[in-house]
Amino acid sequence: MESKTALITGIGGFFGRHLRQVLLTENPDWHVVGLSRVPVAGRGEVVVADLADRQALAALMASIAPDYVFHLAGVVYSTDWDQLFEGNVRATINLFDAMESCPRPPRVVIPGSAAEYGWVLTEQMPVKENALLTPVSPYGVAKAWQTTVARSYLVKGCQVMIGRVFNVVGQGASDRSSMGAFASQLRAIMREGAVPMIRVGNLKARRDFVDVVDACRALLAVATTGTVGEIYNICSGRSVAMETLLTQMIKIAGVPVEVIVEPARLRVADVPDIYGSMEKISRHTGWIPQVSIDASLRAMLEA
Repeated sequence: MESKTALITGIGGFFGRHLRQVLLTENPDWHVVGLSRVPVAGRGEVVVADLADRQALAALMASIAPDYVFHLAGVVYSTDWDQLFEGNVRATINLFDAMESCPRPPRVVIPGSAAEYGWVLTEQMPVKENALLTPVSPYGVAKAWQTTVARSYLVKGCQVMIGRVFNVVGQGASDRSSMGAFASQLRAIMREGAVPMIRVGNLKARRDFVDVVDACRALLAVATTGTVGEIYNICSGRSVAMETLLTQMIKIAGVPVEVIVEPARLRVADVPDIYGSMEKISRHTGWIPQVSIDASLRAMLEA
């Protein structure tokens, strides 16, 4: 494949680090540029830029002239509507408007979220990309807005694709996520002699987990071989109870642990079970997950 230029917004985040590595591993000749609000070390070429600065962003897009844009920047762990809108929706609008300055339209991948689906009936699973969106969390609503906004730019000739990512695990996962919090607490017990207790929320919830490296491979597959305008689930096709994965993680850690359910960690609206269909992305791009959940959990404990 000829050399291409790829732009990753949010290069400083969990996803950004892994995506850069996947892009360069799969395509060593590519020029990968990262965008970040603040300087970040160890992420290759990084341009400090604010997605709220429309004029500067337009000049930057004209200068970089990317062939691919992976828009990873956004707000995840918040319930503030203004913050979620500005970080996920307004920033996306600014980015697409700025891309009008590019000499040619790049292929743009927006990582969506399974949270957009919300509460799905058992008989409707595995959930497919054309399912009705009924998000129950502010983040899910914001991502549904983002998806709608991004796809509206198709009429302007933008080459937009959505990779709707389910629950991501793997090395470096944020300790603000459930699995990341489990791993963080276990590492403290293993390495620092912390009190052998893990504080958790709802362990009965079942989720569809995919390793971050597999998710990044999927985003690349969508960018290079996906169909413009389409939405693709990035998932494993099955759900696993949080309790099962925590038990597996504790076993891998090899330390005795007391698990304590804290009411403060329970969500008011918590989807009991969800898993997606990966039939479409596999058919269109050939992507299938390759990293086992056991390998993902081990990577999280070794971080």
